[in-house]
Amino acid sequence: MSFDRKSLIELLRDNVVVVTFMKIDGTERKMRCTLQPEYVPNAATNGKKLLGEGGDGGINNNNVSVWDIDASGWRSFRVESIKSVSLG
Repeated sequence: MSFDRKSLIELLRDNVVVVTFMKIDGTERKMRCTLQPEYVPNAATNGKKLLGEGGDGGINNNNVSVWDIDASGWRSFRVESIKSVSLG
């Protein structure tokens, strides 16, 4: 299944989303994440840009940077590694 990066970022800006993806080491991971401002504390950036260059959810077209709700920190994943996306 293929996911559109731009649509995914829009979904993340409006919702908490559960993303299931394959990590680089080959293990599967489920992550509750979002880009909603009410979940992302300003202190978490430590002076860095929140969403990468241009504020678009990642620095390049292959990665999406998100706020991991359960880990309370920034995480990223590759768009092509996504197995499923659901509201959560």
